[in-house]
Amino acid sequence: MAAKAFVRMLVVATSLGAAVAAPHAHAGELLVMTEELQPHSSLHDGQVVGTSTEFIESLLKEAGLEYRLDLRAWNAVMQTATTQNAVLVYPIGRTPEREAAFQWVGPLGTLEHRLYKLKRRTDLHPQVLADLRGHTIAVVPRDARQLYLLQQGFTPQTELLETTDNRQAMRLLSLGRVDYAPIATGSLDAYCRAEQLDCSQFEPTIPLGLRLTLYLAANPATPRETLERLRSAWARLVENGTYQRIFKQAPPRD
Repeated sequence: MAAKAFVRMLVVATSLGAAVAAPHAHAGELLVMTEELQPHSSLHDGQVVGTSTEFIESLLKEAGLEYRLDLRAWNAVMQTATTQNAVLVYPIGRTPEREAAFQWVGPLGTLEHRLYKLKRRTDLHPQVLADLRGHTIAVVPRDARQLYLLQQGFTPQTELLETTDNRQAMRLLSLGRVDYAPIATGSLDAYCRAEQLDCSQFEPTIPLGLRLTLYLAANPATPRETLERLRSAWARLVENGTYQRIFKQAPPRD
């Protein structure tokens, strides 16, 4: 089976499954959605964990809000966040394209990416982003990296091959089914452990050139009172040092 067809089949199957099992919150609950993005959020023994997860749960408790936490593929997260009421999303990059689509609660950190390749691919030695033209890059649908590469003129389906998530991108890269995968700085080891991959087979190439500030965001239907409670609780957690303890740094500028 050709690499592109293989990737498309996996994405379609996953998307259909996500659509059938679309999440809903019970009455009085906020639906809080995330994807697997190491080290911010991941699934461990059936529980959503991670640095941003720890902070968001502390925030919701401080605000006195009932919630349901749900981890999905990013495409399903975005689909739910734009079609259901009172949905929170984290961590989401604040980009100009998304600015009007969400209400932005507060910043969780910054994120940069490098493009990884297989070490044995000695034919690949990019110096600038344009050197990736004509090659295949794993991207997650509706992800900021996909949007950025589209803006740079890369072609969907031929150069940009959609995958379900970052872990699948690493699997496809390890199998040689894509040439590159953009992975967040500091996240490679975690994805290798999760997928039981030998990390030494990968090596970084050039930076993607996209620097994101990650946020907790709410869809436009989220009540103003809920947002005010979240923002007030956020300020208290910064003031009492909870934010700094969890992230081991001061909050980025909002």
